[in-house]
Amino acid sequence: MDVVVTSTARRHAWWLAAVVVLALAARLVALRHGLPHAYSADEELHFVPQAARAADGDWYSGYFENPSGLTYLLAVVFRLVLPGDDATRLLVDDPALVYTVARLTVVALATATVAVVGITGRRAFGPAAGVWAAAFVGLTFLPVFYAHHALNDAPTLLPLAVGLAACLHLHERGGTATAALAGAAVGVAAGTKYLAAPMVVVVGLALLLRVVERRQRLLPALRDLTVAAAACLGGLLLLNPFVVLEAGKFWDDLSGQSAQAATVKLGQAGSAWAGYPVTLLWGLGLVPVLLALFGLVLAWRRDRGRALLLVAFPVLLYLVMASQDRWFARWLLPAYPALAVIAGHGAARTAYALRRRLPPVLRPLAVAMVAAVALAQPVVDVVRSDVLLLRTDTRAEALAWLASRQAAGRIVVEPAVPGSYRRDLREAGFELFPVSRPFQAYELGLRPEVIDTYRAEGWCWVMVNGHQRDRGVAAGLPGATAYYRRLAEEGAVAFRVSPFGAAAPAPAFSYDFSFNYYPPAHHRPGPVVEVHRLDDC
Repeated sequence: MDVVVTSTARRHAWWLAAVVVLALAARLVALRHGLPHAYSADEELHFVPQAARAADGDWYSGYFENPSGLTYLLAVVFRLVLPGDDATRLLVDDPALVYTVARLTVVALATATVAVVGITGRRAFGPAAGVWAAAFVGLTFLPVFYAHHALNDAPTLLPLAVGLAACLHLHERGGTATAALAGAAVGVAAGTKYLAAPMVVVVGLALLLRVVERRQRLLPALRDLTVAAAACLGGLLLLNPFVVLEAGKFWDDLSGQSAQAATVKLGQAGSAWAGYPVTLLWGLGLVPVLLALFGLVLAWRRDRGRALLLVAFPVLLYLVMASQDRWFARWLLPAYPALAVIAGHGAARTAYALRRRLPPVLRPLAVAMVAAVALAQPVVDVVRSDVLLLRTDTRAEALAWLASRQAAGRIVVEPAVPGSYRRDLREAGFELFPVSRPFQAYELGLRPEVIDTYRAEGWCWVMVNGHQRDRGVAAGLPGATAYYRRLAEEGAVAFRVSPFGAAAPAPAFSYDFSFNYYPPAHHRPGPVVEVHRLDDC
């Protein structure tokens, strides 16, 4: 019997290793998409530049809109890996190298997350559930897509997964050291992305359940809670020391971020209450979501305390974020490790039940049958996304067309392109109309009369970014709508490139789909880009 158990455990360990390798491969494909330009504004503005300055010795950026956990980690990596001693200069001279190193760091953290989630599922529900859990976080669309970017979304999942595993162990066996680990993991997660902070409730819930279930007395539980709180604060401050030194600036930036989240994003449609659950159907997958619901029912019947610990953070995160008017699918991404563990339990039990009901000759195929149904949508989505990101971005093609022109001139370029892109246009001989960020301010200020200014001052070329135009039109801004209408009437389209297939209708603007290219209509990354030549200019 022991030999059989050992053989089964070894087999599942190999399967878990295979899932981790596949997850790594999925994240490495198209790692250099878009480079040397980082077309994601968050990637370009919020992490890598601050990390480069920190690597050069400027550890205080005065920036608290995002916590500095990822920034400092990238800074250390830059110091160890990048040539020379001026990362900021290298970011200008060779941005592709700097962004590649940053993205590889994120890939390493994201792949480690897959392994930790697998181990967590194994500890919670057995070896088979662990393999399934790893697959549901390793081979589904949203976790893979955001592991391609030097953003804090994917890295935050690693300490969250560690914290979840520690909370489950704390509930089952207790221990002051385990409480410290759980608290520290949550502190590190919150120090990487503020959205992870509600996970601290799960640590307290684990200790409360021990008291309610009479596994631990109240005073020792309070002691462990105090230790966990101290460890959580220590993990947060370790990665964000200037939170204390610049408390006023930190609070102002954090309040500003909260105020932004409480306002509707320009052009955003739909309700967060309904929107977030729908994002799970494509971000995680329809069948994995159904398996998570099934797994939750099974877990509730078996051990309600464990079920509560697994579902508490996803539910709490949903309630907190859905109460905001601004919402994006990736803001629910921190819930994915717990959802993957629950779905892993559901998948393992489904495969076991199917195996018992199949004829003996077909029983070895039970797992493959469940995998084909459960992972078909996510894997197809991941493969399609990776292949798409390998293709030339529409903005890069537009840049190449402009740079190839023998006679440059004055051009209006909308702000939804990175600074390095504008620099390349200047090096190609173009003079750029002064346009400042933020993007939303640009659209709010558009009026059809601006075209008269362009023509009078010799700004004869206008480059339209579909993301910018579609957002303003979707928001119903009369000035922006009239501006783009007049531009189309009074300027010939000298160049146009579309990300959509020839026979595919363009989907409506979306802050998720327009930027992660999930709809099958997308054939390549980027927006529709048009270069207009104004008449009589």
